[in-house]
Amino acid sequence: MMEYRYFKKEGNIYIMKRQYGFATVIVIGLSLLAFSGIVSDNLTLFYICGILALLCAISVFTEKLEIDLDHRTIIIKRGLIKSGDHIKIEDIQNFELTRLIYIFIPVNTSLNMIYFDGSQQKVGMVAQGFSSKSMQIVLNEIEEILESSGHRR
Repeated sequence: MMEYRYFKKEGNIYIMKRQYGFATVIVIGLSLLAFSGIVSDNLTLFYICGILALLCAISVFTEKLEIDLDHRTIIIKRGLIKSGDHIKIEDIQNFELTRLIYIFIPVNTSLNMIYFDGSQQKVGMVAQGFSSKSMQIVLNEIEEILESSGHRR
């Protein structure tokens, strides 16, 4: 059995480990802005940035990615309110890696999955981070898991 860097196996279900890197930077930045609101006696800034930091921290603990090989589905849940998307492995069309660079500084890299829901094409975010190398490793692990179940792209 192969040991994965970003996934843990529970039976025939692969669960993606939590990724704290990108969210930690956002939470720290918003917390610093909230603290500057206290120092400058601007309670509006404190409340807005404090609440956003708290919501961002909570969203890290509610997001999940599961690959269920028994039911041949992938469950993606991102955000606080939206329930998870159940995607059949056969409906996966492609994966795409997008990178946002601002003034020569890589700001965000995300791995997206393009799939069909009925006759409509949809996109689901699988993972995000700073480097394209880590997103490529996540993609390679997903493809290895899918190939081990007999799914060929």
